[in-house]
Amino acid sequence: MKSRRLELEIPEAVAGYLQMDDEEMKKQIFRLLLADLARRNIISFGKAAELAGIDRMTFITEMGQMSIPYFDGDISEVLSDAETVRQTMVGAAQ
Repeated sequence: MKSRRLELEIPEAVAGYLQMDDEEMKKQIFRLLLADLARRNIISFGKAAELAGIDRMTFITEMGQMSIPYFDGDISEVLSDAETVRQTMVGAAQ
């Protein structure tokens, strides 16, 4: 995939609060960008997860932990997601 390089300056005072190395910061900033694009329905949560290199449910869970809501209005997709979570929970319990 082609990419574009972006340089971002963060004051040391702010970086100190983050308690993560530069690579982790890059990953988090990228995921926040993807989450914002998904939240605004520019890309789907599935596409955002794919670009982040993680599965959709993990991406949605991480976004929920950052108070970024997931709901695209398609109840069949929500029900499918709920079934995936149920199956995952059942599989983990065995």
